[in-house]
Amino acid sequence: MKIQLTPAEVARFSKPVNGRGGFQSLLRRLAKQISPTGVLTLNAADAEKLVRYSFKYGPGGFENRTKDSATKV
Repeated sequence: MKIQLTPAEVARFSKPVNGRGGFQSLLRRLAKQISPTGVLTLNAADAEKLVRYSFKYGPGGFENRTKDSATKV
């Protein structure tokens, strides 16, 4: 699956990530999967995690980075 990100979404994914939890690992992996043109390439497992982590665990700093992108999945 390919998702065209806005410049603001790319900037949010590009912020430093502290910690070693599941969401932090996902954010690091997704940031590496963004092309120079702002296209995020997701496999099925990462797409499912992006949606689940963004909407099922309550508000927070990391969730705010991904909600806009997760609605495109």
